Amino acid sequence: MSVINYFVIVRPFKPGDEIRCKQLIKDGVMCSRSATFRGILLKEIVFMLMIMSFAISFIFFGMSVTNCFLVIPVVGFLVYVVTYLSFAIKLAEINEEIANISRVYMSNMFSCFWVAEAYEPYLMTKHPKEITYIVTTEEKFNQMTKFDQNTNVAQLTKKIVGTVSLSKHQKLNGSAWIKRLYVHEQYRRKGIATCLLNVAVEFAVKNRYRYAEIVASEYTEGGKELCRKNDFQLKQRYHKHVLGPFVTIIMSIYTFPIFGRVKCTP
Repeated sequence: MSVINYFVIVRPFKPGDEIRCKQLIKDGVMCSRSATFRGILLKEIVFMLMIMSFAISFIFFGMSVTNCFLVIPVVGFLVYVVTYLSFAIKLAEINEEIANISRVYMSNMFSCFWVAEAYEPYLMTKHPKEITYIVTTEEKFNQMTKFDQNTNVAQLTKKIVGTVSLSKHQKLNGSAWIKRLYVHEQYRRKGIATCLLNVAVEFAVKNRYRYAEIVASEYTEGGKELCRKNDFQLKQRYHKHVLGPFVTIIMSIYTFPIFGRVKCTP
């Protein structure tokens, strides 16, 4: 009797993955947008802008106190609009990139794009959050199933649940950028992001990069914690403008020094 296991396999991108990758990354960007908007609203500068708008409306325009209070949500709405537009522009750039993955990442030996693909039964009786998945690479999965007669892959359906990419750094010689690290919300905290990150680092090692770097926002705590757990070191913080010079978010660059180190892929 065959045993049905739940797998997540990390493999290189192949033509036909674009649609699912685009939707997955869109969901990840939108989730980050909501967290960013909430975080910006709690910043002291936004609170000061609300108070200033209230005071200007009351003192200079002679508005009643009740109407002045209505100005406060207007400031919040403007922050939302600016945040939405900035993320919409970012998403448009990402969509253009995803539509050209084969050319951007798969046409040379110094870059690559990977997906994490979940192998599950056609009829799922449990929610993905309740399931323990075996997370591994395509190479190890093929070795595993080659001699294991109890694993019947034909009974499983496939779904892309994660992505990551690595490309040559355009400004820093000998360094690589790790980007597009996303995992579907229902499949987080299962080791998928760690496996994706390790596969990207292993690729950087094989291609003799000196460093592998990744950027995380102050509102992606999970991303920053993932970097720290996987031996990435904080290199630099900088402010990214959202509403001119007045409202910014803190971005952190984490670096993984390679120098001949070999990082084992789970």
